[in-house]
Amino acid sequence: MLNITQYYLRTFLPAWNAILTRVVYAGARVKIGRNFRTDSIPKILVDPKASVHIGENVEFRRNVEIRAHGSSMVVIENNIRIDRGVRLLAANAAVIEIKSGARIGLYSVINGGDSIRIGHKALISGFVYLQTSMHGYKSKEQAVQDQGYDHAPVVLENDTWLGTHVVVLPGVTIEKGAVVGSNAVVTKNVPAYQIVAGVPAKIVKERE
Repeated sequence: MLNITQYYLRTFLPAWNAILTRVVYAGARVKIGRNFRTDSIPKILVDPKASVHIGENVEFRRNVEIRAHGSSMVVIENNIRIDRGVRLLAANAAVIEIKSGARIGLYSVINGGDSIRIGHKALISGFVYLQTSMHGYKSKEQAVQDQGYDHAPVVLENDTWLGTHVVVLPGVTIEKGAVVGSNAVVTKNVPAYQIVAGVPAKIVKERE
């Protein structure tokens, strides 16, 4: 049985913050489904042509940040937990789609200059970086920051698992059931049910 402090932190406060979140973002191109809970009011910035959709039974920990710029869209489906300090950024016409049952660990960054799809029951550990944009850098006559960006989508299929501190680079698809070991840098597609590790990530074995 929960004591008063546990009830306040685990039940009352997340429910109260969810009510405040609905009030703060009412009419701001943000839709929130039933049974939303959050440990603090998230920071949500949405451009006039962008939108954010949060499904049912979604739980945010503290200091979640969502930004939707341009004509982008962030879609968080049902039964999803997003941990403390996670940042979701969608820009241009990108769609960030997080399918039902997914889990995203603390301080992970989902950087969507192009679209990102995170599959059903995908598991993303803490401090993971999904990157769809890279600075141009070929010309030595210009500073890197002045050479614009190249974009390519990232896909995590159903039942994938990324360990802590994984980096996934633009254009990568991690197929169903694949596992990426901690600290790996994924530079190319990972076949279904394979386990990869290292920098750059390479196949080490297959799930049984």
